[in-house]
Amino acid sequence: MNHLNYFRLLSALAFAFAKPVIAQDLPCGTDLVMEQVYKIHPELKFKKNLHGTQGASQKTAAGTVYTIPCVFHILHQGGPENISDNQVRDAVRILNRDYALQNPDTVNIIPAFKHIADSTGIHFELATKDPAGNCTNGIIHYYDTNSDWRMDSTNDPYTHTWDRSRYLNIYVVKTIKVNGNSGIAGYAINPYWASVLGVKNWDVIVMLHNFIGSIGTGSNLCSRGLGHEVGHWLGLSHTWGDNNNVGTSCAGDDHINDTPPTAGFKVCPDPLDPSQYQLCQAGVSENFQNYMDYSYCSNMFTHEQAILMQYVLQDNTLTRKNLWTVNNLTATGVINPSPACVPIADFYADRQQTCVGSPVHFFDASWNGIPTSYNWSFQGGNPSSSNSQSPIVTYTNPGTYSITYSSASAAGSSAPIVKTAYISVTGNTASYQGSWTEGFETDTLPNIDWTLNSSTGSVYWKRSADAAYTGLYSAKIDYKINYRLNVTSMISPSINLSTTASPVLTFKVATADSNTHHVNTLKVYATVDCGETWTNIYSKTGQVLVTSNSTSTNFIPQNQSDWRQETINLSSFASATYAAFKFEYSRDTLGGASNIFIDDINIQSANGISANTEGQMNLVLFPNPTQGKAELQFELDGNGQVSINLVDVLGRVVETPLNTSHTKGSYRYTINNSQGLLKGIYFVCIQAKGVKYTRKLVID
Repeated sequence: MNHLNYFRLLSALAFAFAKPVIAQDLPCGTDLVMEQVYKIHPELKFKKNLHGTQGASQKTAAGTVYTIPCVFHILHQGGPENISDNQVRDAVRILNRDYALQNPDTVNIIPAFKHIADSTGIHFELATKDPAGNCTNGIIHYYDTNSDWRMDSTNDPYTHTWDRSRYLNIYVVKTIKVNGNSGIAGYAINPYWASVLGVKNWDVIVMLHNFIGSIGTGSNLCSRGLGHEVGHWLGLSHTWGDNNNVGTSCAGDDHINDTPPTAGFKVCPDPLDPSQYQLCQAGVSENFQNYMDYSYCSNMFTHEQAILMQYVLQDNTLTRKNLWTVNNLTATGVINPSPACVPIADFYADRQQTCVGSPVHFFDASWNGIPTSYNWSFQGGNPSSSNSQSPIVTYTNPGTYSITYSSASAAGSSAPIVKTAYISVTGNTASYQGSWTEGFETDTLPNIDWTLNSSTGSVYWKRSADAAYTGLYSAKIDYKINYRLNVTSMISPSINLSTTASPVLTFKVATADSNTHHVNTLKVYATVDCGETWTNIYSKTGQVLVTSNSTSTNFIPQNQSDWRQETINLSSFASATYAAFKFEYSRDTLGGASNIFIDDINIQSANGISANTEGQMNLVLFPNPTQGKAELQFELDGNGQVSINLVDVLGRVVETPLNTSHTKGSYRYTINNSQGLLKGIYFVCIQAKGVKYTRKLVID
């Protein structure tokens, strides 16, 4: 059986037997696969245990340093996952600091472990020569759909791997999914398994981009994740043993004598309260601050963990031994490094959708070498060209425009990169006039109305049928993929507020909390300059945001009492002819966050809000999209005039099914009753008791 097919077999078995993981807490995925390998090859686990307990019993002499050449393969699709080279260098800096016990937070190590916290004697350097001897900075960027990493992919995702006996290969990706389960922060291949099976391409480390370094998309909280996976790559187990069941049993064994029995920790206990970390044996402290735990307050390896990692690097049966030899350090350019390389041009902008006259900021993202000069060409832009590192450009006319860019250093010039139709420019006329409503009944997210953003490029609001205040759908952020520190936003279409007297914004929100210490935050912002600046108009955090007493992370509103209506006065924007709104949810650093839902977003006159909100009207349009007729349902809480018009995208009235007075009660009217309308997008405009609503209708 070839290596790729063997990997697929093992992966399939892993998926068939792997236990569910707590996705939003981002566990390491190493043991999800390793457990299944040991079921097929139990002798591999015995061999690993033997090495862990009977390997070299003494650490290498003080002053000996094992230097490992590294290469980072950045897989991206043009989003924030295409992290900067500086972010990678920051990750290497943190890795070397922590493995040398030079991290300043060693002062926080509890007394029970201060005497055995130890430097590993292992150092990491970016390669300056690739396998063919060409100049490199050890950081390679690939536009590759495998950035959404799927271990069960029918395509081999490891095609970029360099010779594992010469380099530590680290893949950096946008998402990692195992058998449909998201939330894996990273994983590594155990050195004994990799050597015995002889499979080379996937003897690597795979990491989410926001667990690389502490800058850019990284953070201090997640910056130790790479060191954890390198520990696995050098033979270490989790502190509680060879499984992913953290916090469940004290019976596991990590085969390290100076780490006491532990069930592991998903959050950091209070270092001043031993009762929180002396759970397995009375009076015996557990090493919750170990890099191989999940506590998120890691700051040390033990002496015997360092011995095991050094043993792995010395073992003649493993491919790790060649990495730190003088010959290999010379061949990979760690010794006598290559001079500066020719840069490979790339760039990004602070936004790809803008309005006429609104500035767009462009940034160099060249890699392989550090540019000293820059050459930009902006189709339709002002200026049309620039030699600045980070130019600012405006556009006079609506349209889509291309960008051409090249960079250069003393080593030479890059080939130009062209991104066609990269910038989309719209006019300054608002998409909607006056009152406006959104119930998420029509389209998936994103759509022509809503723009979505995510700080990680992987966690977004989505249209959900799980719950709704009215109708069938709402917008939701799923707890299973809502990673710590992620910021997720959705931006509304533009609306002309100047035609609505005393405008107000209302919406329904529903969320719960499994931990009263959470400080997750929902904010709403407004812009009147096409997103150049945003004004915060609403903010609720923690228990103030919570709407239900449910403690379930997979919270689903069961009735309307689980929702709360929020009302925002828009009087300061009443004259705006072009306004848009951003709904932004920020995750904190604690585990166990719940789902959050938003429904029934309305902009209308304050004069009609108390007597006639859309929620009180129970306004529903279905089916939508439709291939024929659609039904409009609503309720009136009193007598009043009701008119309904159907208009096309040019604003022409194409059907007027109703214009008459009504009494209090429930009503249903048929839209497109003659079924004579062409396929396309239409707007159902309802005016009831002086308040206007608009719903989009798609006929397909």
